[in-house]
Amino acid sequence: MATTTATITLSSTDLLSDELALTTTATLTDAGNATGITSIGGLGRTNFTNNPIQSKVIYRSDDATTDGANKVYLKNLSTVATQFFTVLIDQQEMGRLYAGDWCLFPWAATGGVKEVFTTTIGGTWVVGETFEFDGVLITASSTDVNVIAPQVNNAYYPNWTTTIANDDEVTFTARHSMDAGTVVTATADIVIVQTGGSDATAVVSAAAMGTATSSDILVVPSVVTTMDLEHMVFKGKA
Repeated sequence: MATTTATITLSSTDLLSDELALTTTATLTDAGNATGITSIGGLGRTNFTNNPIQSKVIYRSDDATTDGANKVYLKNLSTVATQFFTVLIDQQEMGRLYAGDWCLFPWAATGGVKEVFTTTIGGTWVVGETFEFDGVLITASSTDVNVIAPQVNNAYYPNWTTTIANDDEVTFTARHSMDAGTVVTATADIVIVQTGGSDATAVVSAAAMGTATSSDILVVPSVVTTMDLEHMVFKGKA
């Protein structure tokens, strides 16, 4: 069992009428028990040079356990006193981190539901015909749908992961939860270029809408000038 401790010391000789000297320590554990947190996101640094100013997602709820006693560390590495990061959970503003400021706070990581759909590779294919989805183009290397489906499955898609079943069925799962509203991926979203009078198809079935997460962590820089944010997430199990 890993042991991780967090300590904060508050001290001042002139803030109050009496000297302020407060030190407190906590051992980071999984939710509701004494098992030490064993999963962390690693210490990272995100650079902001957007013009115009834009927010960035630092941690997604999908990547941590909901209500798992997660903790998040953030630090503004700027040395310019007026520069700050606005910290938000989903769209709720938590506050600002000015130059040199840091924070450690609990994170519920309430996730959403990832959109998912299955497409069945069918019909008669001709070698050289193409399947395109999510900006990825696959060229059929065979006339056999049981060969083409693995080609579709083995490709890398920016916004989806895939699994294959029944030789000709590929299931796509969104990498991140998002609110798809009343729109789900349909057969028309996949583009097949047919040649030679073939009837190659990729019919979508079992499509399910996604729902947005409600606690992604975002930050917004106060200026266009380059700013750096240091961050780490401690992932607790529920």
